[in-house]
Amino acid sequence: MNRVNALPSAGRSPTVVAATRHLLLSLELRSQRVFNDASTFALGGSKIAQAELFDHLGLHTPTTVALRSPADLRSAAAKLGFPLVSKPNVGGSGQGIMRYDSAADLVEVIDAGHFDLGIDGTGVAQKLIESADGLVHRIEMLGSKLLYATQQPIQEGTYNYCAADGCAIGDGTPLIEVVEPQPHLVAHAAEIMGAASADAASIEYLVDADTGEPCFYDFNPYSNFITGYDDELGFNPTDRYIDALLASC
Repeated sequence: MNRVNALPSAGRSPTVVAATRHLLLSLELRSQRVFNDASTFALGGSKIAQAELFDHLGLHTPTTVALRSPADLRSAAAKLGFPLVSKPNVGGSGQGIMRYDSAADLVEVIDAGHFDLGIDGTGVAQKLIESADGLVHRIEMLGSKLLYATQQPIQEGTYNYCAADGCAIGDGTPLIEVVEPQPHLVAHAAEIMGAASADAASIEYLVDADTGEPCFYDFNPYSNFITGYDDELGFNPTDRYIDALLASC
């Protein structure tokens, strides 16, 4: 069972991530069954690959340009227009994300050396999607089946919406809320899971203020279990995860 986070720039050791990648490949070469295998692990650590996956499936996702240098960011801005955001390709917990509302903002960040391409020197620029409802939506899946879904309010000054981090708490009160997703959204999530060969993952989206449609932007194969929500869910998500793991053996 692979539960390693593929995003070392979120405070994790790059050597642990690299070792996990090698271990997963070696296990698969020995025909071992791996729950969330090497391809799923690699996809979880690449914003570029995630954008390609969503686009390949015909799902709405932010227009994305791959970056390797500040010059790439300038050319991406010419293509995407403003506002836009840049992100390290291998990011995590909102680290390194920058917003640009104008060419002057972009120049200021580049000249100050604040443009962050993360640990592997690659990143993405994406057209900024404004939210219609002010919420980040997350669908947690076990294979093609819904585990649970949540939503939490967008907060000014942060891009970190990890359910296990402090951003999910406001004034001592949990901001995260368990919700019942619409069936077509679960179907989209199941389609993503199948294309990613994922056993367990979460998919995040915003409701696009321009179109009213879900805009998918993140695939997370080391999704977090919410604690203390058994009554709202009607089951223990950790127990259900273990059941799925045992059934796959």
